[in-house]
Amino acid sequence: MGLVWGTLSIYLTVNVVGVLWTMCILKWGIPKDYALQGRPHTWATFRERLPLVLFNTVVLLTMTGFGLHAMRDWFDSSPPALSTLGLGLVVIFVIDDVVFYCWHRMLHDNKWLYNKIHRIHHKAFSPLPYEFLYVHPIEWMVGTLGPALGFVAVATIWGSIPIWTLWSFAIIRNVHELDIHSGMRSVLGPYIPLYGLTEHHDLHHSKPTKGNFSSTFTFWDRVLGTYWRPGDKAA
Repeated sequence: MGLVWGTLSIYLTVNVVGVLWTMCILKWGIPKDYALQGRPHTWATFRERLPLVLFNTVVLLTMTGFGLHAMRDWFDSSPPALSTLGLGLVVIFVIDDVVFYCWHRMLHDNKWLYNKIHRIHHKAFSPLPYEFLYVHPIEWMVGTLGPALGFVAVATIWGSIPIWTLWSFAIIRNVHELDIHSGMRSVLGPYIPLYGLTEHHDLHHSKPTKGNFSSTFTFWDRVLGTYWRPGDKAA
């Protein structure tokens, strides 16, 4: 499977999973023992938001396809050693998380950016999995700077980017986005150190002014004083 089509297939598969997961929640709801919020979800609201979600999906896939084709010489199709794969993913995720935290916090601290860009995403007080793409296009486009810098770092350290590192990152990052927007209690997350649980991000959606700006991990919120739980003072 080639670089471009392999990557696009992964994105499409994850998005199909997101759509099916969302439709299951809309039809049957979230089991009471797993629901984080009691707010209802309606088909009408999801249909209203779907055009923007689909627009972002198409633009993201198109940009990804052309971008990877232009950078195809950066990638190595040979299976990497597990240590290289693991360390590469750590480098990418850490850099991505730094950029995400800074950009996300700026979107909240700057009222103009919040009102013009980020407020759209926060219309989903109790988000559905596929609504991780219910955002202003500028928001996610700036956010792609994180992974891009991460892959540049990997190419600089190892001389190339293993294609399996790209595919692993794409799967983990996108499944995580579906998970933290699912409104369901984390099952595996509590066993992964520093992992950004659904509970962490769901609290951010339910109380956007309080904090919890991290995504993949939670340590930047803890280090920079924006980690919040009910009962804590506002960040």
